[in-house]
Amino acid sequence: MPRSPRPIRLFIVLMFLFVFLTAACGGATAGPENVFIADEADSGQTVTMAVGDALQIMLAENQSTGYLWSVVTNDETVLASSAEPSYEVDSEADGAGGVKTFMFRAAAPGTSELRLVNAMTQDTAVEPSRVFELTVQVVE
Repeated sequence: MPRSPRPIRLFIVLMFLFVFLTAACGGATAGPENVFIADEADSGQTVTMAVGDALQIMLAENQSTGYLWSVVTNDETVLASSAEPSYEVDSEADGAGGVKTFMFRAAAPGTSELRLVNAMTQDTAVEPSRVFELTVQVVE
């Protein structure tokens, strides 16, 4: 009686999946060891990070008002921006506010005086409505 090819096919498919999943997991790069999350309540504070750590800053913003958060001071050699800021609305209601998120990565040892302002883009010479400041010390 001839052997059924079904167990052999199943074995080949399982081996293919095992090899594929092993390669996919082994090739992934590790994320940052630590992720520091800050919001407006943390303004004025100092945070100490290691090279490779991530910093996530989440600030309330209402884009319909024209007042937007932007980075005005930062030493990019110490604290590099790791992504474009993202914005997520709180609801679908017209004029609803949301949260703007900035992502940074500790790039090299040193200190960065990070300053973000909430202002209208055409009002650069006017005092901003809100300011977020954070001193970031990056160590080895």
